Amino acid sequence: MTGGADVSLTPPWVRLSILFLTVFVDLVGFGIVLPLLPLYADRFGASGTVVGVLVLSYSAAQLLFAPLWGRLSDRYGRRPVLIVGLLGSTLSYLVFAYAGSVWVLLLSRVMAGIGGANIPVAQAYIADVTPPEHRAGNMGLIGAAFGLGFIFGPIIGGVLAPVSPALPGLAAAGLCGANALVAFFLLPESLTVRERVRQMRARRVVAGPVAAGKASGRTGRPEFRLVMANPAFVDTLILFFVFTLAFSILHPIFPLYASERFGFGERGVGWLFAFLGTISAVVQGAVVRILVARAGEVALIRASAVPFTAGFLVVGLASSVPTLLAGLALLALGFGGTLPSLVSLLSRSAPDAIQGGSLGIGQSAGALARVIGPFVSGVSWDFLGDSAPYFVAAGFGVVAGLWGFRLVRPE
Repeated sequence: MTGGADVSLTPPWVRLSILFLTVFVDLVGFGIVLPLLPLYADRFGASGTVVGVLVLSYSAAQLLFAPLWGRLSDRYGRRPVLIVGLLGSTLSYLVFAYAGSVWVLLLSRVMAGIGGANIPVAQAYIADVTPPEHRAGNMGLIGAAFGLGFIFGPIIGGVLAPVSPALPGLAAAGLCGANALVAFFLLPESLTVRERVRQMRARRVVAGPVAAGKASGRTGRPEFRLVMANPAFVDTLILFFVFTLAFSILHPIFPLYASERFGFGERGVGWLFAFLGTISAVVQGAVVRILVARAGEVALIRASAVPFTAGFLVVGLASSVPTLLAGLALLALGFGGTLPSLVSLLSRSAPDAIQGGSLGIGQSAGALARVIGPFVSGVSWDFLGDSAPYFVAAGFGVVAGLWGFRLVRPE
């Protein structure tokens, strides 16, 4: 794929700035749709369980495609894979805009999951241009893009949805389509051709010790077997899974929870997600960079588990809007402190030559968590009550906090 700036002439901070803009605009489109999805599905008569299935379908597609995008980016470069993903997201939002049934909504979310499965590619891009000791701070850029996407996206969706149900999807499609053009012309590749060739040779060296596995009948990708043989990578991967599982219980039912318990409509729900995203963006984009430099990733993860778990309990017990906002703030602080630190640890536990593949494995673990979480959320909403999903999530938060003591600070 031609086009783009010359990587050899572009400083790393400029590349990171353009990458941040690319991911941010993509996630604004995601943020436009996510809070509206349960409300749209409810109009078609969907139950809480069906809403959970709609939300998890996005992550199920990511589960399958994230490792593929990661491996393709290792082989062919980060930039073309990012652009293809943006184009896929554009098409998915067009389908969402004109969905007339739950089944078409489901199709749009699967398509969006395939297109959005390239987040590990963006993370691998950061790993390409960042020294290991600074990766947690720069990985926070992806988290900040998520947070900002949850600020502007829900607000845009909340304003447009009352005008026309199709407008939010059309706006998301327009943003992603324009973003693909910007990435095509302005986003340079993370590595030069010479550096990419050097990495390809290094991958063959890395794969050498596990090549005998194929001869003995063991199947699977070499990078998967290699990183899964590393206890530090596995412990971090499990913790990433549990944290993500707990957090993914929040989103599917929260718009219905806010509507039924507190009377929020589409616009009000959008502002609640914007509040959550604002705090998360500040924590991941700025606070993490400072705290990791002083305490390290492991200490920050352990400390963040406390407000993370408390936030779910406060949300589930909330009887007033100020209490609800306090719970959301605690959740944003806790999850914002853990996510970039966990991604940084995954990156530092894998060889540079297979960053895309190894981070793709991490994304798949997160996607699996986001498959299970929404289903648990929907079922507990239907059968145990409106507060039950948040109490279940708090239980997973406790598990995550305890598991954090297994982590070892990297050299």
